[in-house]
Amino acid sequence: MIVLDKDNIIPYLRERYPAFDTSGAVSVSAIGDDEGDSQGLINYLFRVRNGQGSLILKQARDHMRLDDDVPSTSSSYRPPQDRNYSEYLSMRLRRAITPDCVPQVYFADRENHVFLMEDVNYLQPSRSQLARGVMIDGLGERVARFLCDNHFYTTEFYLDTQQFRELGRCFVNTGMRAIMENWLFLRDTPTHQCPPLTRHLLPHIFAPDVVVQSHLLRHQYMNSTQAFIHSDVHTSNIFADGSQIKVIDMEYTFAGPCAYDLGYFLASLVSQYCSAVFRPFPSEGERREFKTYLLACVYTLVDRYQRRFAAHWDGEAKEVYRACPGFRDAFLEGLVPDTAGFAAMPMFTLCVSSFGFTQEFEVIGDEGRKLHALQLYCSLGRRFLMGRERLRTPRDLVEAVLEGERAYLRCVK
Repeated sequence: MIVLDKDNIIPYLRERYPAFDTSGAVSVSAIGDDEGDSQGLINYLFRVRNGQGSLILKQARDHMRLDDDVPSTSSSYRPPQDRNYSEYLSMRLRRAITPDCVPQVYFADRENHVFLMEDVNYLQPSRSQLARGVMIDGLGERVARFLCDNHFYTTEFYLDTQQFRELGRCFVNTGMRAIMENWLFLRDTPTHQCPPLTRHLLPHIFAPDVVVQSHLLRHQYMNSTQAFIHSDVHTSNIFADGSQIKVIDMEYTFAGPCAYDLGYFLASLVSQYCSAVFRPFPSEGERREFKTYLLACVYTLVDRYQRRFAAHWDGEAKEVYRACPGFRDAFLEGLVPDTAGFAAMPMFTLCVSSFGFTQEFEVIGDEGRKLHALQLYCSLGRRFLMGRERLRTPRDLVEAVLEGERAYLRCVK
């Protein structure tokens, strides 16, 4: 295997992908090192520019890139190197379903665990924009459309049953799934050294009732095969402007529960909300406006997903399912409590992760206010998890956030 770096990437492209013009001035930068980008904790990412444009080169090695940067957190995980080829195939499939939401992929080299894709640096990560208080137009609705279409068209509701099963076999993805199954749901990996700021939350996060419910959700994640899920949909993996999104990092893809993707993105929105409660704003009016925007995103994410999925079902599902609208309604209503439960998993894990707190929390300079934001996030996670069966509509999710915020603020005053 060729280990690619800034010195040998240009000769590699000349040999393996001559469609990219390297005859003139070409520059190579390492994303995560030279560019200070937060991406690339697992893989090695490079941006290659020529006079006409740029592309992203992604290489999988036999260890996490994080282990290079933070040796003290060296991981026992050895993600399978063929994950990049699976991601390449996943992106091709998703681009066929939602071409405007997925970067182009150009080339895959299975021998060297490399693929090339469109550089979407004309957009910005949603996380960094939201952490600055930027209200991205239509974010909730566009993510809902991306998830809904990719889910519905890879369900057995739509696909021939044999095709559906073959698709699942193509993307079993055992090695990558293990990261989520153990790190996210069990929170017991060697890299999971809790930051001192939130160490006091451990008894709450590992309370017996929370552990039981986490195991139940992990079992559902491991055994439900409803649709072809992204499995890592958060705001850092969604690049956006006011009119479009591009979704990246699909190496965890497999056939799983639809609500998991909804829950993971919901957790990203709620983290921004918890940060907004405590971080500085130019005025209280702007704080209220931004919080209202985030709650609208929460509502829209689930509401538009349900409505669009129902429309696909009514128009395109197999006859055996179209003939039973009650099943459709029960399926869609059941997504809401599952979404809340799955959202709680990253909410707990982020609070005690040795990987560091995400950007929306790190922008809070005052440690006391940062701690309050994280404690609110953790308490909302418990509210979602333990009260999820009472959450039946998108409005219920919004009310759960508001009620949790009010309860927390009463306690700290």
